[in-house]
Amino acid sequence: MKQADAKTFQELNFDCDCDFEFGKDKNHLFINGQIIKNIDPKTFQFIGNYIFRDKDSAYFFGFYDNLNNCLIKGINPNKINLLKYPWAKAGNILIHGKDTLSIDDINKFIPLDADWGKTKKYIINKNQIVFGANIETFKIISSFEGKDKNYNYEFGFINEDEFKKTSYKTFDFDKKDFCDYEPLVLVDIYDKFESYVEDKNERIEIVEKLKLKGFTINNIKHSNWLGESKIIRVSLTNKNCNCNVEKVLRYDYSKPRETDKMFKVTERINCKQKEK
Repeated sequence: MKQADAKTFQELNFDCDCDFEFGKDKNHLFINGQIIKNIDPKTFQFIGNYIFRDKDSAYFFGFYDNLNNCLIKGINPNKINLLKYPWAKAGNILIHGKDTLSIDDINKFIPLDADWGKTKKYIINKNQIVFGANIETFKIISSFEGKDKNYNYEFGFINEDEFKKTSYKTFDFDKKDFCDYEPLVLVDIYDKFESYVEDKNERIEIVEKLKLKGFTINNIKHSNWLGESKIIRVSLTNKNCNCNVEKVLRYDYSKPRETDKMFKVTERINCKQKEK
């Protein structure tokens, strides 16, 4: 450990069933001999459920792809309340591992297992609200699959097979029963592969159309989906219904790795009538 200061180095022990070797010197925290960046070693301590904290931030080391990518972003570590592993909460923010989700009825949240939970209003898969899922009839199939009386779901989204294909050019945004449309994918908006880096902040055609019809945006979320594919999910509302618009950027593994224009793009929409 060439970067460790031998004079100030000491082993750390926590009341945790973690298979880690912790240590610190005057400058750094070490886990299994690896420097963990941007953590204050002087205030580093164990909270529980594989969650640790320092004076400013919290970290989850229960499952990870990189020990230096375990920061729980956007939360106050002083407000963390542990739930059943790997769930926790801080204020109105739900925590699953290191991932977070802001929900308005968090005090009603109940963990169902390590991957699924629910509130009075939502079914939740990890850090995704499963938009439109029926609370009463929802059943868990696997860590990433579920179903209710209406649809099958994967990775927090309605299964692709549930979406009916239609044309954006002929779709009627003025239809009276617009809120009761079945899930639709509009297949003819894009005719070429796009770059996620360039495209992630570009306009979403269905969203722009809905804004002209009086819808307002509630939330925008960028998510990984099915390997390297991406979904940009936009939640909108008007006086009659809630809509979920998703821009799907499907990674094309047949394209050369040296190009970033590797995503086939589609847009899809699912709306629900507001309860009266």
